[in-house]
Amino acid sequence: MTVFNISLAAFPGQEFAVAMARAAAGVSEPLLGQLAVDHVQLCPQNRGLLSPDLARHLAETYPATQFRVHANTRVVSKRQVTDLDRFDAGAEYWQALAHISQLLGAPAYSAHAGLKANATLEQVLDNTRRAADLFGVPVAIEGHYPTPRGIYLLDTWEDYRTLLESGVPYALDLSHLHILAVQSGRREEELVKEMLGAQQCLEIHVSGNNGARDSHEVLDDTVWWWPLLSHTNPDAVVFSEGTQRH
Repeated sequence: MTVFNISLAAFPGQEFAVAMARAAAGVSEPLLGQLAVDHVQLCPQNRGLLSPDLARHLAETYPATQFRVHANTRVVSKRQVTDLDRFDAGAEYWQALAHISQLLGAPAYSAHAGLKANATLEQVLDNTRRAADLFGVPVAIEGHYPTPRGIYLLDTWEDYRTLLESGVPYALDLSHLHILAVQSGRREEELVKEMLGAQQCLEIHVSGNNGARDSHEVLDDTVWWWPLLSHTNPDAVVFSEGTQRH
């Protein structure tokens, strides 16, 4: 049975401590039921600075929760929008992010691939390996989806196949794959099964959308990828990113 943990992306614009208190008080979704706080992601959607003191406070206040940082969460005074396409930029930021991850005792870190204008897919895969050396834990790359201007790396089924075959750890966002399926006009269900079941699949992200944009809706009905979750690697952590609007 799949355990659905909560990502604090579910509380956009709320401070980390406030969002975590809401999560710990109990959150449910129509399709997923009660969301667990065994694992919790701290996200860029949350407001405020994730300082070392706050990281220690969260870890001490919720000892039964395994925290991890996701993407370009704010950990320095000036907000940085830095994905794995720009790993060589902003060394201070990456070092601060790795330090926060280590203070939390996080088992992994995940980040977006980024923009085609900044790097090739091969360079980003290499950056992900280098980031793992800095963090001291596996770093998972999260893919994207097609957009009208085609700006993102990892936005085709072929790119996802390349990612799987690279051996690099990844976070598989099924809501992103829904957009890819709608925009491409095809569902690569066998590939998705392979990716869900692979040992390098460290995280799975779920939420709903209409196939046009990543709107992080709460899931109230099954979608095409829902039955494929039965193929999930049992060591992968599943996070819901559905926005809690009440």
